[in-house]
Amino acid sequence: MLNKIREELNSYFLEREEEIDVALTSLLAKEHTLFLGQPGTGKSQLIRAIASHINAKYFEKLITKFTTEDEIFGPISIKELKDNDRIYRKTKNFLPDAEIAFLDEIFKANSSILNSLLTIMNERLFYNGDVVEKTPLISLFGASNELPNNELYAFYDRFLFRKVVEGIKGYDNLIKLINLNEEYEAKTKINIKYIKKLQNKALDVDISDVVGYLIDIKKKLEQNHIYISDRRFKKAVKAIKCYSFLRGNKVADIEDLEILKYIFWEDVDDILIVSKIIYNLINKYSERVLELLDIIEDLKKELRYINIEKIGECRKDYNMLIELLSKMAKIRLELKKLRNEAVSTKKSTKLIDKALKETEEFDRYIKVILNEL
Repeated sequence: MLNKIREELNSYFLEREEEIDVALTSLLAKEHTLFLGQPGTGKSQLIRAIASHINAKYFEKLITKFTTEDEIFGPISIKELKDNDRIYRKTKNFLPDAEIAFLDEIFKANSSILNSLLTIMNERLFYNGDVVEKTPLISLFGASNELPNNELYAFYDRFLFRKVVEGIKGYDNLIKLINLNEEYEAKTKINIKYIKKLQNKALDVDISDVVGYLIDIKKKLEQNHIYISDRRFKKAVKAIKCYSFLRGNKVADIEDLEILKYIFWEDVDDILIVSKIIYNLINKYSERVLELLDIIEDLKKELRYINIEKIGECRKDYNMLIELLSKMAKIRLELKKLRNEAVSTKKSTKLIDKALKETEEFDRYIKVILNEL
């Protein structure tokens, strides 16, 4: 059933395989996920779509600096205040009553809201006046256009999974996007009872074969001044089990450690370092691809220095364009070689295929320019 949901989501949401896997792993692990990205990248739509597959109590709110506690946790009961002189919130249909929640622009919440959220997210408890209430929350999804400042670190740290969401890059996918239905329709539905059953099964996954690699990753990250707290390290074990289960494994294999890419970074600048260290141990081909993707991005930036409109009149710009095309062709040849090696050693080619597609899109763009000359 979970694989059907995964397939349905991937058939609609273009270039969102990683985000979908992170979100589903989050639900299995009973943890929280933060999606970071510019407006218009479909973060909110994806979260709503995932929630639509689950018959659960769902709460959603767009946060602003003016958002009040009443809007998140429920209004204060006037009856309780009048009759018993106590503050008590009516939480039904609000976040303390939710099994799955989504808070958009989450870091705009005031300190009072964030303090209550901390307890709900970590201990699944809500302090409702003088009463401590258990909350049924499975996962809270947050979305933001930017990382929070240091004052919000404790709250930011409650998100075990963090994923940067980028815009759709592929030309073919942009064509598909134009023709895509506005509304996503979930066909496969599951209930909370089924989710809990899967959560228990996921925890039975054997990770003994990858424990040594996990410890090596932690040590190498610390050598690069990226420190992993004991709490995050411990939760990473559960994440590996759940990701492995999502991939259909009963015994975790080394490539299940890829999920750590979304757990072991705090600052966006650390993402590349973390990814390289992880791939160095689990897939040396993907490690090299990360370097090539960096070069591809630099080549794309060089296009800014070429006057496309006057390229037919300027030999220098024309030669620069041809040179960029040549460099990209060399990268593509190396990627194809890496792919053949990866296939022969039964390693994942997912990242290689992504990079190959980017080189093809680059070629397509430049060839369009040259054909117009």
